[in-house]
Amino acid sequence: MLKSLRASDKKFNEGITFMLVDWDTYRSHAVTKSRRIPRRSTLVLLKGGKEVGRLVAATGEGTIKKLLEKGL
Repeated sequence: MLKSLRASDKKFNEGITFMLVDWDTYRSHAVTKSRRIPRRSTLVLLKGGKEVGRLVAATGEGTIKKLLEKGL
């Protein structure tokens, strides 16, 4: 769903930097521990170094789009 949203509206790619962190590889790493990432399928939105939103196991286009719009 995230790829589809990014492809459908260029404002997301222009206004947000996306980073994919493989939870299976980095589950014990500082990047996941410091952000309290509990499991796979976690989408965390940071703005200005602060967390402004998070989704866990969300798949609905509207829900994900709403989170991304907070990052713009």
